[in-house]
Amino acid sequence: MKMKIKNLLFNLAIPLIFALIISLVIQNDFTYLDSLNRKINIPNIVFPIVWTVLYPLMGLWAYYYEVDEKKNKLPLIIYWSSLILNLLFTPLLFIGHQVLISTLDIVVLLVMILYLFICSLNKKKKYAYFLLPYVLWLIIAFSLMIDILIHN
Repeated sequence: MKMKIKNLLFNLAIPLIFALIISLVIQNDFTYLDSLNRKINIPNIVFPIVWTVLYPLMGLWAYYYEVDEKKNKLPLIIYWSSLILNLLFTPLLFIGHQVLISTLDIVVLLVMILYLFICSLNKKKKYAYFLLPYVLWLIIAFSLMIDILIHN
């Protein structure tokens, strides 16, 4: 039981630490995003709220997958890789102003998370629902990035 609690805390903590790193990197400075021409506008306050919900859900998915699935480690490798790609998005866009590379990052992330979602649907449906908000948010992020690419 003690090991399961440690695993749960670890899987919740890592994405939240990533969220902290991201918030420190941009410090709620959305000036670059605000400077871009775009038709789709989401209030800047939405981003930290959404990520505060998504990161724990992602951690819960990882925890439950880890507990139940001992044989197939590929989804966990994809999950941890997706966290790194997710972390790279913010400096790519907000510091490096790399709109195209940031868009490609979102596309790869979306493919990875869709894969995890589908794998979860096939194994344990209830785990898939932890990833569904992330899939939806990545679709929104992809739409935003396409909008920015088109209008800049």
